[in-house]
Amino acid sequence: METIQDLLDPSNDNIPFVEDPRTGDVSVPGATLVEIRDQQTKLELLKVGETHRIAANTKLNTESSRSHAILMVHVKRSVMGREDNHSIDNGELSCLSKSFKPLLQKSKLVVVDLAGSERIHKSGSEGHMLEEAKSINLSISL
Repeated sequence: METIQDLLDPSNDNIPFVEDPRTGDVSVPGATLVEIRDQQTKLELLKVGETHRIAANTKLNTESSRSHAILMVHVKRSVMGREDNHSIDNGELSCLSKSFKPLLQKSKLVVVDLAGSERIHKSGSEGHMLEEAKSINLSISL
């Protein structure tokens, strides 16, 4: 229904998202940010988020997801990189020193689970669920 809710903190709803006009990166500054260092913690957080997703019973699906879900994972890794200091002496390249300094490698993984579109007359949706279904169908087609 055109709002963003934090699935790790459901009371935190109607969160705005921000797009950086320079880079096009999208962020959700009001969402919960959790540092994860092991797989068990990651799985526990996924379960918490899944329990807060809204699902409803329709004629087509006993647990029809009523919203899209987005998981953004920022991965940071520090590795030791080599830094060579070179000089040019009489046209020849010589290596003055080799030192090691930490390099930070970053990546971002975005996983999106779209709520399925549904044929309204077959699903039997009425009232609020009908409005949700229309919004879901419209957002998928954009």
